[in-house]
Amino acid sequence: MRTIDDLEVSLPRTGSPPITAARRRFIGIDRRYLLIIGMAVILGLGLRVHRLDSAGLAEDEANKMFALRAYAQGDFTVNTEHPMLMKLLCYVSVHCADVWNQAAGSRFDLLMSEETALRLPNAVFGALTTIPIFLLASALLGHRVGLLSAVLWAVGLDAIWFNRIAKEDTLLVFFMITGYYLYNVAKRQPEDEPERGLRFYALAGAAFGLMFASKYFIHFFGLNFIYYTIVGYDRRNNRPLTAQSYSHMFGAMMLVFAAVNPALFFPQTWRYLWRYINEELLTHHGYSVMDKLFINEMSQTPGGNPWYFYLLFLGVKVPTPLLIAFLVGLVEIFRRRGFYPYARGRLFLRVMLVFWLVPMSIVGAKFLRYSLSLMPLLYMTSAVGIIASWKAVTSATTTVALGWRSIRWIATAAMGIAFVIAPGVSAARSIAFSHPALFVSAAGTGRLGYFFPHDEFYDVGARESIKFVAEAAPERARFASEIPGVVDYYLEKFGRSDIRSEIISQPGFSIETAPGYVLLQPGRLYLENLDTFRRIEKEWQVAQTSDYEGAVTARIYQPPPSLIIESQD
Repeated sequence: MRTIDDLEVSLPRTGSPPITAARRRFIGIDRRYLLIIGMAVILGLGLRVHRLDSAGLAEDEANKMFALRAYAQGDFTVNTEHPMLMKLLCYVSVHCADVWNQAAGSRFDLLMSEETALRLPNAVFGALTTIPIFLLASALLGHRVGLLSAVLWAVGLDAIWFNRIAKEDTLLVFFMITGYYLYNVAKRQPEDEPERGLRFYALAGAAFGLMFASKYFIHFFGLNFIYYTIVGYDRRNNRPLTAQSYSHMFGAMMLVFAAVNPALFFPQTWRYLWRYINEELLTHHGYSVMDKLFINEMSQTPGGNPWYFYLLFLGVKVPTPLLIAFLVGLVEIFRRRGFYPYARGRLFLRVMLVFWLVPMSIVGAKFLRYSLSLMPLLYMTSAVGIIASWKAVTSATTTVALGWRSIRWIATAAMGIAFVIAPGVSAARSIAFSHPALFVSAAGTGRLGYFFPHDEFYDVGARESIKFVAEAAPERARFASEIPGVVDYYLEKFGRSDIRSEIISQPGFSIETAPGYVLLQPGRLYLENLDTFRRIEKEWQVAQTSDYEGAVTARIYQPPPSLIIESQD
């Protein structure tokens, strides 16, 4: 029996120019969609770069800055628990900012701070992630879902939040989604054009290589194969890989990974990584969730941070309209398979969501920034939910005395305001007047920094507190904190390198010797410093407080006079 794939359809020849491969890839995309995506990228970039230095560096970011200084000296073995790609981009950005500041920045009063320069690559790639999300979602679920998913990412506060810090997750997501899309394109190439298929397998491999060079989370590569294995053989878009396909993909992957991450081949790196994996470098333990301290370590699996960690994140950190759309979409993708080819897109979301949430909820080590790789799946599922809601509204209002076209326009406007504009306005307000990480939804009841203080505060306010100490401390004063990198960086910046930095959780530290100043942060509470924190808060004097919207993010304490006299005696 012949199938539709066996039919040959002859078309009349015309004078039209032949369709090139580049045109063929975009021929099904409405130009208006492309215009909207371009505007979304620009809007997303604006939201990501506005007041990018409003918060000082966090401890991880300060360590990145020290790594860049080592890179300038030819030493690539610093901060080797993370791959090199982001640091290389930050190195270029920081040095370009220096050139700009010297050449024109001071003349036009447009100086770029080091905080902005360090974070700028992530802000740019975060905005550009709008494009591969649109392409992947369009390929799997249609252009309307693709468009909505991309716009939700562009203005989504939970994506913007993590794109505005110098952590590797932003690049991981960009190259992960790009790799997924290119792999999907490679699978869909005609059998009679094997060279094109091999070319796309090589491009997909290069994208995955860059993903590994961004963050050592190799399981996201495995999820892609799990999905295509579950889908099964289909001659149209899921033919099994040949030996050539494997060689092109893995060859490109290893070549690109080695080219941008050469530090992995240094013996010092492997020695450092071995100590890091075995948790020998950890000097403190603990992560606070709703005022309860958990041990946040991989070795504690299936214990460690609570299993509901990421579900709590969805409940209190995702804007309520978007969470509603996600829940509707979740019901939709599990309730209905849909029709070919979009049934495959729904299966993709089911597989990815289950294999993301279940393992990540079980492992002992959890951080909110890991959730950035979940957000494209959340936005795609939310887009499915928005379209399902739109269809339900238009179907339910057919009896209204309005034309079909009017009903569709009203429903579209209502959905746009509820699910896109309202969350986008919240994001803009948070960026302009507050700190994006502090946002909580209605379910959070305004409890800023209560649920995940480590990731929500992320050392915001520490710069201002350190500045206070730099201005008030006598020569060679002692300053204790849990963020020695940030303290050293800003003391140097404020011209107070004479001040001696100490770490509260280090063995041997004692408040009985009365350091002149102590910096306490709610997000830096550990098992090793819990008793010390409580004693200082009870017995010492508050000298300075940094707060955002009433939430205390950092506080400087000084010892009472009696303790100073005792320590001097």
